[in-house]
Amino acid sequence: MLAMSSYTWPFWLTFCCWYCVALTGGKISFLVDPSSSGGDVSSKLKVLLCMDEMKNQDETDIDCGGISCPKCEGMRSCKVNCDCISGICKDNMCAPSASCQDKVRNQDETDIDCGGSKCQKCEDSKICKDNCDCASGICTSNKICVFGGFSIIATTSTTAATTSTTAATTTTTAYNGANAYTWGFQIQKNGNLAFNDTGGQVGVIGVNNNDGSKTNQYVYNKTVAVNVKKCTSKPKVTCVPECKNNGTCVSQNNCSCPSDYTGPTCEIQSIGLCRDNEILDKKPILLVTFGNGLSKYSQVTPDRFNFTTTYKQQFQPTTYDGSFSFINRVPNDFNNDWHTDATDHTGDPGGYMFLINADEQPGQFYNGAVNNLCIGLRYEFSVYLANIMKLTGRIKPSVRFEVRSPSLGNRLLAQLSSGDVPEDTTLTWRKYGLSFIAPSSTVVLLMISDAPGGGGNDLAIDDIALTVCSHKGSGFCPS
Repeated sequence: MLAMSSYTWPFWLTFCCWYCVALTGGKISFLVDPSSSGGDVSSKLKVLLCMDEMKNQDETDIDCGGISCPKCEGMRSCKVNCDCISGICKDNMCAPSASCQDKVRNQDETDIDCGGSKCQKCEDSKICKDNCDCASGICTSNKICVFGGFSIIATTSTTAATTSTTAATTTTTAYNGANAYTWGFQIQKNGNLAFNDTGGQVGVIGVNNNDGSKTNQYVYNKTVAVNVKKCTSKPKVTCVPECKNNGTCVSQNNCSCPSDYTGPTCEIQSIGLCRDNEILDKKPILLVTFGNGLSKYSQVTPDRFNFTTTYKQQFQPTTYDGSFSFINRVPNDFNNDWHTDATDHTGDPGGYMFLINADEQPGQFYNGAVNNLCIGLRYEFSVYLANIMKLTGRIKPSVRFEVRSPSLGNRLLAQLSSGDVPEDTTLTWRKYGLSFIAPSSTVVLLMISDAPGGGGNDLAIDDIALTVCSHKGSGFCPS
């Protein structure tokens, strides 16, 4: 062992303290000697404070946003667009980063999650800008993808014609000023279309009409080759490591995951509800029933139930797009489109439910934290949902469930989509949710609209619960 004199020990003790990092009480404290650290100590401390799992600078959320820290992921607090990775801050909440599987038209897509330079080609009836946006290779003049048709403009030095047809060998009428001409065409081996020009009439073709009569149409012997736009391949992007579980590499090292997988490479599978026998006779750690009362509209606000929402509360008729009500009977707000007078799931007299009229932009239905969980145990996050629309064929609501850990940098622990909540002849409550293993004692539970549009997309929520699975105890671990 190295022997040191009484004069040497103070020197080494001071030296070690300059570089000491103490982990205390979940906080990281950096002890720095400004006189000998070199460089700008203030800027170094700012970087370190963006890693301490605390909101203690100008951050808009824990360790993200503001001037000093990295930008925030989706569904974290923000003040301006620059605080967010997605570049979109709405209602002080970062929008999720754009992908080709988020059911939102938010990149250069021509329709939702298709078309443009990044996403897959669009199927029939979807919106397009040109042929390259369509799986069929055909974008009509009305900017709609179709299967097996053409919409081509042919131009020569003297004529211009627009053709629209559904087969490569038919003739079709094109217009040049006030005159109408019939053009025949065929696809050549090089991919061009050969059109019959108006240089000279060579024959008459009898065309069958719907009433059995025939109409003479003229074809001509001069042809002109028309270049057809060839779609260039989309730039190849790579993700290292590769996306797993059918995830899609949408940009460099950015995987877009199916709804039941999460993680940077879609490696984490989200699991559905626990089996009934795993939660039988278990008392939920969290249970939100929204109370009850004689008044049709509750005057209680979400903070009473310890959650927030991006929707605006209504305390009287009408619950318009983008708003919600705590209500004990479904109202007749929209010409009897809803299951009027249907009641909540809890079944208590005058029981309130959380009724939402979702709008065009996906928002957060529910954002609530739960404390004192037991690390390592599995929990079930569940809720009862009902589509309040009658059988109208409108947009069906869909809810994405997420669980995040605020003490682990808002890490996404699990996510799962309900899928479309179906319409029924009467209001029908169904249980949805997911289960997860708690890596920290506090988690944030989220329910987010996963369906675009406001035509329909109306639902009721009741009996939000968090319950421990397959454990003899309560699952409550006070600190």
